[in-house]
Formats: sequence, structure tokens, C-alpha cells
Amino acid sequence: MRWTGKAILWLVVALLVLAVVGAIYQAIATARAERAHPPPGRLVDVGGHSLHIHCVGQGSPTVVLDAALGAMSASWVRVQREVSGTTRVCAYDRSGMGWSESGPEPRGAKQITGELHALLEGTGIDSSYVLVGHSFGGLYTQTYAARYPEEVAGVALIESSHPEQFSRLPEARDSYEQTKRLYAVASLLARIGVVSLFNLSPAPPELPHHQRVQIAALNPSTRQVSTTAQEFRATPQSTAQAHSLRSLGDKPLAVLSAGTQSSGWLKLQDDLTTLSPNSKHRVVEGATHTSVVYGRSDAQATSAAIVEVVGAVRNDRPLAR
Repeated sequence: MRWTGKAILWLVVALLVLAVVGAIYQAIATARAERAHPPPGRLVDVGGHSLHIHCVGQGSPTVVLDAALGAMSASWVRVQREVSGTTRVCAYDRSGMGWSESGPEPRGAKQITGELHALLEGTGIDSSYVLVGHSFGGLYTQTYAARYPEEVAGVALIESSHPEQFSRLPEARDSYEQTKRLYAVASLLARIGVVSLFNLSPAPPELPHHQRVQIAALNPSTRQVSTTAQEFRATPQSTAQAHSLRSLGDKPLAVLSAGTQSSGWLKLQDDLTTLSPNSKHRVVEGATHTSVVYGRSDAQATSAAIVEVVGAVRNDRPLAR
């Protein structure tokens, strides 16, 4: 028993040493990544911390891109390049993601959309936006449209989360429980360098090399992993807050879905189109939940849907059926 006790003690000491070494490794790796990959856009103070926004193109209305859970502004590169030929397009990083500084908790939709409102005011962009949300970003887009309807000219929901998906889809409910357990330990694993060392948060391979390298460098940061976990923990609040959007009036709304999704998911996407009589739902055959933003050809379908909303807003006409 004496030898067993000593073995356990040495094991604990070894684990503590490894954790300290991992934390030092993580801090050095994060500092190097931030120096090697400066923000491509600008940082704007939103009240105590700064958010990163990167705008390209000219014209109005301005398109504002909100990424999926755990994703950053660079993930929109294909869509942003395509749409920038038509109008100004801005991709931003939510607090704690990409190049943005961490913000206060809870990281629910109300907090996030309030910060986005302050960011857009701080940039001086005319408040007539086409909001675009992918996946979890769709919840934030819906919440923004409910809170600041006078600023929203049109909406595009790309494989968007639905406020009732976790209550209406058994597979979504099961996935939620599994992911919740994963994120319970994710922050610790990032802090001691495990996420970085074993590449547990890889960049999407479909993206261009430059953005893929940026994402691979910044994804494993403790700040980004922890913020993603905080956003996920706030899912009940975010879905309830997104549910406050009852109608967009007759504002143009494009809903784009991946053809590989289940019939239950596609029914939820159909349900989103009822937010406006001036809406259109397109299913991209063969596309996946991520390829509609990351993949070359599928991202073109997403870009076309956004451009169609921009045209409807600009020319004050309904979306083509």
C-alpha cells in the first residue's frame, strides 16, 4: 500500500507538471499565432472590449455575415468575395472569436446582438443591412431582426438553426446532449494545450490556403474554445430570444438548405420561410451543413441567394419564385 500511495503521488505530480508545460506551450503558441496573423479588418470598441470587422466591396445595402458556432470571419471568404462584386460585405467575429476580444457572459443571443448593434454603429455604416446567418449564426440573425427591425432591410438564413430544433428533432436533441458533455471539458483541454497539440479544432479543408492557415492558427486558442463553449451553454436562452422574431413583415428572406439534411430539418427550414411572405427556400442538392459556406460550388449557391436578396432590397421588388 505504501508503494501504491507513492505511485499515485508521482502520477499526480507528473500530470500537474504536464498541465503546467501544456499551459506554457499554449500561451506561446497563441502569442505566435496572433503575431503571425494580424487582423485583416479593423477593431471597433463596443463598450469595454473590441470586435473585429472586415468589409470589402462597395454599394448598399451592406451585407453582414454572422458565422456558425465556433467559426470566425475568415470562414466566409468564398461568399464574401463573390458577393463583394455586387455590394459591400462585412464579416465580423463575435466576442472571443477570431480577432475579437472576449466579452461579458452570458454569451446568449441578446448579448451578442447588442454587441453587433454597437459594432455596426461604430463603423458608421448606413443602418440598412442584409443580415446573413449560418447555422447558430442564424439564431443571432433572427434575434437581431427582432430587436432592431428598423435596421434590417433583408435576411438570408443559410442552413440556419431553428428556435425549436432541439424540441422538435430527436437527432438534434441527442447531438445537443453529446456536445454539451464535450464542451464541459473543452476549455480545460484548450488551456493546457491539448486542443492545439492534437489539432482537435482543424480548419475546414475546403477553404483557400490563406484563410485555412489563419483559422488553423486561431481556432485552438483558449479564448476561442472557451467562448464557443459559453455560446453553446447559452443555447436555451438564445433559442428563446430568437423565438421573439414573429415576422419580418414583407422584407425579402432567402432560406438556403443542404440537400443531404433530414426531412425533419428541411421542414424546419420551410417553417423559417413563414417569417415573411416575400421569401424563397432553395435546397442545394448534394450540399452539406458546412459546404454551403466552405465549398467552392455550394458557396456560390449561397452567394447567389444573398445577391438575390440584395437586388430585391435595392430595387424594392419581391424575390423571384
